[in-house]
Amino acid sequence: MAEEAKTTKKKGWASTLSRRKAHCTACCVTLCVLIILGALAIAFYIRYRPRPPRVVATPVDVSIDEFSLLPHPTLKVSVGVHVVVSNPSQSPYRYGAALAPVTYHGAPVGETLVPAGEIDGKSTKKVEPATVVDGLKVAENPHFASDAVAGVLPFVAVARLVGKALVLRTFEVPVTVEVVCFVQMYVFHGESSSRCVSTVRTGAKAAGGGSGGGYPLPGEHAHGHE
Repeated sequence: MAEEAKTTKKKGWASTLSRRKAHCTACCVTLCVLIILGALAIAFYIRYRPRPPRVVATPVDVSIDEFSLLPHPTLKVSVGVHVVVSNPSQSPYRYGAALAPVTYHGAPVGETLVPAGEIDGKSTKKVEPATVVDGLKVAENPHFASDAVAGVLPFVAVARLVGKALVLRTFEVPVTVEVVCFVQMYVFHGESSSRCVSTVRTGAKAAGGGSGGGYPLPGEHAHGHE
């Protein structure tokens, strides 16, 4: 009987050790799978994480088609803000049509319409908004006479791209690109100068249209027009 008890006890210990070994093996396999999945997730994130678009240039075209003070103030101008945007992400950046104001001494005198479009991943695109300036509103502004005599008309033109960056073609991250150009028109010389400041906002700040906390990319450009 004692011998049988010893044999039974040994079998019990062997069974317990076998179960523990199987349990440890299962834990090790699970841990290895989790480590591999985590490494793959990190690799996918590094490769496909959304990077904010970069504004590499903001050329401004200004044309003064008509200008006179007598017999009555007259002004006919065209302003074009061309935004060159680089998308460093692997995924495309898609944006919808968006309107932004053109102001003269803070008063709205026109609009800039950015048409809907898409910038492919790892590519650069020139976005050409349609800008309309109401010369009559400018001429009726109380500051027009004194500015015209001084020969300089100050405008602020805004172009805005409101869209989403795609991650793995599934997830969307809100991204807003805003370019504000301070334009000086020298009406007697038919020339202009401009200084543009670009800001890129991502996530909740882009979705909510909040200011600040983005990626400021200032640039200054001067242009002469014959």
